[in-house]
Amino acid sequence: MSSTDDTVDRNLDTLSRRLAELESATDTALAGGIPDPLPQNDTTEHVSYADLTAANDRLRTQRGWTDVDLDNALTPDQRAGFDRWRARQRIPWDHEDVLAVGFATVLGVAALWYDTAIDGTVANGLGTTRKTVWMRAWERAGKRLPIDYTGPGFGGRAHRVRSPGHDLARPFEALRQIRAGEFRGVRWDYGDRHEITVGGRFREVDSVAEALVLWAQHLAADLVTPMSLPMPGSSWLNEHDNRAARTFAHEVYLGTSAGNGLNIRSGLLTPSLSVITTEVILRTHVHGRVYTRTGSACLDEREQARRDELLLTAHSLIGLASAGKTLGRMIVLDDRKSMSLRHLNAPVLLRMGCLAMQVASDRRTRSRAVAQDWDALAADLQK
Repeated sequence: MSSTDDTVDRNLDTLSRRLAELESATDTALAGGIPDPLPQNDTTEHVSYADLTAANDRLRTQRGWTDVDLDNALTPDQRAGFDRWRARQRIPWDHEDVLAVGFATVLGVAALWYDTAIDGTVANGLGTTRKTVWMRAWERAGKRLPIDYTGPGFGGRAHRVRSPGHDLARPFEALRQIRAGEFRGVRWDYGDRHEITVGGRFREVDSVAEALVLWAQHLAADLVTPMSLPMPGSSWLNEHDNRAARTFAHEVYLGTSAGNGLNIRSGLLTPSLSVITTEVILRTHVHGRVYTRTGSACLDEREQARRDELLLTAHSLIGLASAGKTLGRMIVLDDRKSMSLRHLNAPVLLRMGCLAMQVASDRRTRSRAVAQDWDALAADLQK
């Protein structure tokens, strides 16, 4: 609980006790008795909140009021409203929060610095799954599908970027081709666009469900290969009428060697490891502190807002380092500058965007829940 919350609680408790004394003195006087003298009020004029707090604290010390009992100070409705207001107030960071963010950022930046080596390790790990019985079965099940056509203009090491069926952003086109047993693609020859349709040599599938299963098995078997799968939307760029867009889509996926380009593994799967690491570290920090204090790992609105702030800060720093490395390599490298994009951590940028919207929403909620300041309350009393 912050110091601001402490002063609010003490002031409410002090006002409640003073009102109780006034009511008791009034009842005694109305009954014909002589009430005990009340302490002199040293805040007869409208003062600032800080002055009122200081005066109340002096009175509490004089009267020995050490406990704060808000249950007696507020009615149930008032207490519920006060709890709702306090639950929306921001929790300031302390040194432990800063250390947790720093630790998560250091690990994230280290993963970014060695992203190529980490991606190689991930590729080797995925490659071992190709030898498993179930992966071999999936590979056999996905044979003779039209999306794997490698005829003239659609073959080579980067053939998957030319096939809509290998693009995760085009599932309907992939399923249509698999069901019809017909490949459809676009080939460009000297600036002329040719829509190619090839059929009659592939297996046909009766139902959408079966086509979906075969497509998933085929993509899974391709995912664990060195070339993996192209980034979503790459096949659209490859079909674009702009030659620079087509060249870009082809070169970034092809890479300088097999698996060294920008693909699902290097562009999404491997960078996601740093995102997961940051999430685990900071979520463990926040939930652990709450559990130590309350005995429960559940977070209230204030703790959730603080967690999102910590995550946004760490992810933003890692995202900034990612953008800096990408830009630096673009400036330094003389050829194939597009290959620098494989160092841009897309998952962390997406997570940054989601967290930024959540933090902004929390801030708007707090702004609507802010109580009137002391001057506004004093002005209302003078009306």
